[in-house]
Amino acid sequence: MNTKQHKQTILNFFEQFSKANVTEALTYLDDGIVWQAMGIKGELPMSGTMDKKAIGELMTTVKAMMPKGLKLKPVGWTAEEDRVAAEFISYGTLTNGKVYNNPYHFLFQFLDGKIIKIKEYMDTLHAKSIFID
Repeated sequence: MNTKQHKQTILNFFEQFSKANVTEALTYLDDGIVWQAMGIKGELPMSGTMDKKAIGELMTTVKAMMPKGLKLKPVGWTAEEDRVAAEFISYGTLTNGKVYNNPYHFLFQFLDGKIIKIKEYMDTLHAKSIFID
């Protein structure tokens, strides 16, 4: 696969993620996927690592909290070989009326056309203020 195909895979994954189409979204991920949300583990519930099963559970949780889905819009890309760095902006309205609008930086790694690793960086203070406080 080339970097253009990798970018399309990421877009397809997030499109299905936004709709909470768990089965379809997971087809873009390798069985050994590791998604690492940066932050000191234990400080915030959204930091730490997830495997494929936990990613599916995350999609279900997000859909329950944001029935209209969490939209993720790409705003910048850098790609080389099997790695893609991508900047996204999220937008979603929670059932309690709060708006989640967070900037992200993701680093994706690919193997044989599937995503094998995701590193996620975000505004953890914003996430805490929306989901915890």
